[in-house]
Amino acid sequence: MSKTPARAPQPPVAVAQARPTDIAIPHSIDPIVPEVDLYRRLHDAEKRVDIFTTRKMNDLSDTLVKVPRKKQLLRIFVYNTAENQPWQPPAQQQPTSLIPGQAPTSSETPSWTLRVEGRLVNGQDATDPTRRKFSSFISGISVDLIPNDQNQTQLDNGLPPLQPTSIPKENVIEWHENSDPKIKGVEFDGLDVKRTGSENIKARITIQPKEYPVKLRASPDLSRLLGVSETTQHDAVYAIWQYVQLNNLQAAEDKRIINCDENLSKLFGVPRFNFKDVIEFLSKHLLPNRPIELEYLIRVDRATTLGDVVIDIEVPVEDLSVQETWKVESKKLVAEHDEAIKELNTKIILGIQGLHTSHRKYQFYEKLSKDPANFFQEFTESHSKLLKILAGDEGYNEETVRRSEFYTDEMLAENVDILLKTNRM
Repeated sequence: MSKTPARAPQPPVAVAQARPTDIAIPHSIDPIVPEVDLYRRLHDAEKRVDIFTTRKMNDLSDTLVKVPRKKQLLRIFVYNTAENQPWQPPAQQQPTSLIPGQAPTSSETPSWTLRVEGRLVNGQDATDPTRRKFSSFISGISVDLIPNDQNQTQLDNGLPPLQPTSIPKENVIEWHENSDPKIKGVEFDGLDVKRTGSENIKARITIQPKEYPVKLRASPDLSRLLGVSETTQHDAVYAIWQYVQLNNLQAAEDKRIINCDENLSKLFGVPRFNFKDVIEFLSKHLLPNRPIELEYLIRVDRATTLGDVVIDIEVPVEDLSVQETWKVESKKLVAEHDEAIKELNTKIILGIQGLHTSHRKYQFYEKLSKDPANFFQEFTESHSKLLKILAGDEGYNEETVRRSEFYTDEMLAENVDILLKTNRM
């Protein structure tokens, strides 16, 4: 194809969405404007900054999804009430049935109710619908009622008290958190266990607090090495890795192999190991935290034992106010300079478009000044072909434009643009 000079350029206009050609400067301009190399270097630096910014924004998004937590005090009350006991006057007995037209009747069967109840110690109103229930802080409650006659028989025979496995099934009451996320469980502030009886009875109560992330008890050997009594599995693995790095214990021939020093050899019982197996080795030294266990005497010689057993534990609570503050601040951070950046991008695009226009003008008049006769001849032939392409299929060979030889003209930009706009490329 013959040399095709550009036609007289149109004034630049602002573009809603920048195309690659709007911010790219051809190298043919370098001899005329050497300073464009500074722009290219700045453009490359901007790409690196954009990649870094995008990575940090992704990290920020991941952080915002995770609700920050703070420790609050959960107060647990364990008590029981006694009803219809022989020592209680009739006025204290609760009516159990009320039939229209008849006087209320009272149940004469002595009974008691054991209650395990919990509440966060904060200023939140008890009727607040957003208040978290006791069940949301625990993963399970177990109550084992130890029959007096069987337990006494054990003691009379010189045997230890009954273990949970020896207690009849009807005397074991358990609640466990629902593990199926599709099924929404009923939340509660207290668990009640009611039975008939007029004698004091022992109960073994187990409460398993919920933890996130799950913390595990470190064995004495691991605790001496890490300096902590409890940790998460992730933190333990990271601490071992830091220890390996600090003491240069990686094998020279294979960095995955760890040569144990005296401490690691004593901890894991091997002279060397592959680091991918560290979780398996640590599993022997990381044990679940012990639940809250207590022996409780259910007393029927008192109307209530409320206040006798009170347990305070720290639990992690989502701090939604902090998360909301983070979201607001992140939006400000992201959008604060958006308009200024858009305005600067528009100026850059318009500047580059003006540079392209000036370059095409320069090429046009330079070729015209060197050989006016041949220039106008080539110009006429080239535009004649373009007019044929625009008018119809005459003169248009699809196989030709698919070959690289077709794209050798230094001033082909306008022709390619025309072909694109007519859907011929």
